[in-house]
Amino acid sequence: MIDKTGKLSRLAVLLALATAIHSLESLIPVTVGWFRFGFANIIGLTTLYMFGFKDAALLTMGRILLGSLISGQFGSPGFLLAIAGGLSSIFVMGGAYWLAGRLLSEIGISVLGAVTHNMVQLWVAYAIFVKTQSILLLMPVMILAAIGTGVINGLATKFLIKRIESLDARNLTNTDS
Repeated sequence: MIDKTGKLSRLAVLLALATAIHSLESLIPVTVGWFRFGFANIIGLTTLYMFGFKDAALLTMGRILLGSLISGQFGSPGFLLAIAGGLSSIFVMGGAYWLAGRLLSEIGISVLGAVTHNMVQLWVAYAIFVKTQSILLLMPVMILAAIGTGVINGLATKFLIKRIESLDARNLTNTDS
């Protein structure tokens, strides 16, 4: 078990990592529509598993705010899509983890979050920016893309959690000697 200072330090490192990934990913050219891989969500899901929903939600909001400030996207349509998708997906992942955490792995919860993220962004884009129903034709493509990235991000989350736990176990053994 880690103390409050250790927890705060870890959350600060996770926020910095998530913000860096978010900012770097904003430099990658956009593929279909505004689709991005969402690798920063790996850190949000890892935080959910390690520290709980509240910290994961704060980390997600913080990385979107900081990342958008760094990339110059704050207040832009991309920022609004990111905040809507990011917060809705962390709420769905938090709920899924709370309701079915023992039944769903990091991969299943990640896929739910990715699909939620993409669908909310599509609906926000439709309602606020595009206002034409033809954008909804992207829905099947966005769902398939979300499933793919959700699986990749879930696997990465699973690996990251195991790696952190392994390092924790090694550190405990080294300090006990």
